[in-house]
Amino acid sequence: MTPRARRILLISGIAFGVLLCVAAVAFARPGGGQSYSGGSRSRSSGGGGGSSSGGGDGGFLIELLVWLVFRHPGIGIPVVLIVAAIFVGRSMLGSKVQEWSTAATPQSVTRVQRVETPPPQAARAVPRSALDALRAIDPEFSVVLFEDFVYLLYAEIQRARAGAGRLASITAFLSPQLAQNLQAGASGASALADVRGIVIGAMRLTGFSGTSNIHAATVSVELEFEVNYVEVNQQGGEQRFYVTDRMGLSRARTAQSRPPARARTLDCPNCGAPLENMRGTQCAFCQQDVGGGRFDWNVGYLSTMTKERRGPLLTGDVQETGTNEPTLVDPQAVPRIHAFEQRDPAFNWDAFTNRAAHIFGALQGAWSGREPARIRPYVSDNLFQSMVYWIDLYVQARCRNMNDNARILRIDLANVLSDKVYDAITVRIFATGADYTISDDGKVLSGSRSRERTYSEYWTFIRGSQRQGPARTDAACPNCGAPLDISMVGNCQFCRAKVTAGEFDWVLSRIEQDESYTG
Repeated sequence: MTPRARRILLISGIAFGVLLCVAAVAFARPGGGQSYSGGSRSRSSGGGGGSSSGGGDGGFLIELLVWLVFRHPGIGIPVVLIVAAIFVGRSMLGSKVQEWSTAATPQSVTRVQRVETPPPQAARAVPRSALDALRAIDPEFSVVLFEDFVYLLYAEIQRARAGAGRLASITAFLSPQLAQNLQAGASGASALADVRGIVIGAMRLTGFSGTSNIHAATVSVELEFEVNYVEVNQQGGEQRFYVTDRMGLSRARTAQSRPPARARTLDCPNCGAPLENMRGTQCAFCQQDVGGGRFDWNVGYLSTMTKERRGPLLTGDVQETGTNEPTLVDPQAVPRIHAFEQRDPAFNWDAFTNRAAHIFGALQGAWSGREPARIRPYVSDNLFQSMVYWIDLYVQARCRNMNDNARILRIDLANVLSDKVYDAITVRIFATGADYTISDDGKVLSGSRSRERTYSEYWTFIRGSQRQGPARTDAACPNCGAPLDISMVGNCQFCRAKVTAGEFDWVLSRIEQDESYTG
């Protein structure tokens, strides 16, 4: 190789290294960024492996560039020009969106790690809004309540793998084959003592049929989950897994949705009697055989696509994915938001986005302080449970994840869904901040204190459809106006009203990464 070729190769290699350092900053945000899938995409950023002096701030890189400029200007100057072009381009791109400071204090976030490659036989995702077609045959159907019910049912099935007693209480919601398979596993030689710490990182709709064909006997839904859970064996040993599961549900086309008061509970699919009254699929109270999806959703299969032994990634780094992709906007989003504004003339987009920014700031502060109670008034039960889980892991690991100077750059409308129970508005939030993880004694474990990265996520906010008026950003109960003091179950300590289900004001119910969101 000629000297000129070696020099060109060296310049290219250094420039590529610079690009990697720029691109590989840690991402760990409340509800998203990298941790539920453990570590398949983990990547160490330069200097961030636990040293109190390096921390991924790029000091070594700067020293190398200075040394090259003075000792080998033929190499150093072109590299500096390449680096300058990269940062100027990034600055110009960033200047096109207006910053929206939330005046947040140093922030911390959870790491939700994404999957590097799709699972075997990956199914094509279907927009969540497709489920809205169910309202044509079931006027009481609500996408929000359906998702809450499915989360609950999935978790109960996982727990049922650890004991036949638990399985007996949910048999009415399972196909005979699935119940038989679970029974065999729960009573076999390798039976589990418990399945706990079940955290659903993502849930995608991958199949939906039965509403458009009037001759169809059933409606079918297929969902794909990305989940963390802990299996406990009979000797007390624990192992955490990252799993992708696919679950198929169906119900009779004539079945109707549960009333809102029962949507977050499991009981007799027909009369609502406690599950203690169930004898297999027979309810001792209403004397009905309630299995097979006659009255409610029935799980036909639960297939595990991938299952990997992984602990949660708290200090590794992954590359952000999808931030530069266009916002996925439902074709009916704009007409729906206009219809919503006509139904609620007091609704104001600026007030709504101010509410979103207020929740964003509270979420960051709660994460950095490892204080989940601070975010309790603003998030749904499912999202809060996920936050508590990850914050507990950070406490146990004696570290915390920071996102200093976290601020929103832009908010895009993505989708609007309305039914008799809930209004749901999904927005894409573009934000930035210096993301890093530190130990309790102040050592930087990953990321950078000084380098910011822009990211985006899809956030879904819900509010009761009977509620009207502008969104609030003050620290007061949205029902009684008393100082905001919310219990861990979501009730105001003064008026006792549950304010975290969206009955009174917008609450955050979902955070989805760019590559997970399907509409």
